Amino acid sequence: MTFQVTIEPDGRRFRTLVSETLLEAARRNGIALPYECGWGHCGSCKVTVVEGQTDLMFPAAPALTPRDQKLNRTVACQAIACSDLVIKLSPGEPQSPAIACRTQEAELVAVEELAPEIRRFTLRPEGGADFLPGQYAILHLGDRLRRAYSMCNLPDGETLQVISKRYPGGAGSNALAVLQPGDRLTLESPFGTCTLKPRPGRKIFIAGGTGISPILSLVRQAARDSVDFAAPVDIVYCARRVADLAASDELAEAAAAIAGATYTPCVEEETSQPDHATGRALDVLASLAYDPAATEFYVAGPPVMVNAVKSHLKEAGVAITRIHYDSFG
Repeated sequence: MTFQVTIEPDGRRFRTLVSETLLEAARRNGIALPYECGWGHCGSCKVTVVEGQTDLMFPAAPALTPRDQKLNRTVACQAIACSDLVIKLSPGEPQSPAIACRTQEAELVAVEELAPEIRRFTLRPEGGADFLPGQYAILHLGDRLRRAYSMCNLPDGETLQVISKRYPGGAGSNALAVLQPGDRLTLESPFGTCTLKPRPGRKIFIAGGTGISPILSLVRQAARDSVDFAAPVDIVYCARRVADLAASDELAEAAAAIAGATYTPCVEEETSQPDHATGRALDVLASLAYDPAATEFYVAGPPVMVNAVKSHLKEAGVAITRIHYDSFG
């Protein structure tokens, strides 16, 4: 079954399948709709439903407010048509992303154990893999089961790698964890604007848990390109235990190739390792000297950690434009 979607005021039309979002359907039909995060968080893809009915894959999409509901607005990246539709775009022209997002079939070619319940998955999408370090993909892991994972590798044109932790009761992480090399799945990529700004100046990278994935990719980019920030660079990786610091050696190796960079692994539990800090991300951040007006921050990890770091930096006088983080976190 398909439904017809008409865009006001120009009358463009496309057909959507019952299993795809409006954003996916528009992209498949060569129609550019505005988007950024692909996860219902940023609100860039909001549309007004003039006629017809839609359903949401992610009913709790943070970008949707009570006012949006009253005005019949929805997010195209999560909305599924339940009938023929007439929609109206939000004011402003669609922004062209640096790399156009695609929906692709992909083969899982390798699974690697990094830490307890933490694995790295290597996927080979049909038609190649094109993304920027710091961006993420949305993996389709079942009926209406989609999860966002940041890439940890540098773009090689063929594969993308993601790091995932298996959580008890986690539908997405458990569906991914049982996949074996040779299995196939659908993915959408790339999304996200947490990309490296290689301009000179103080930089602080903070990763928590599997948030190492985008931070590892960004630090690898800086190392590969021999970026000289002409200022101190701090790279902090936080986890509960030393055993949970997945790919820490890889991050340390990349950090060592950046001029002026210092790598600090940090764990919550007491440790006898002298090169490890004890505490949480905010504890390490509070110990660093930086000028709030001249420092850029890259943050990735659990939403609780990311939000705590953002609040801390706001109170310290850091402008939000200097804080780069995952849109889905």
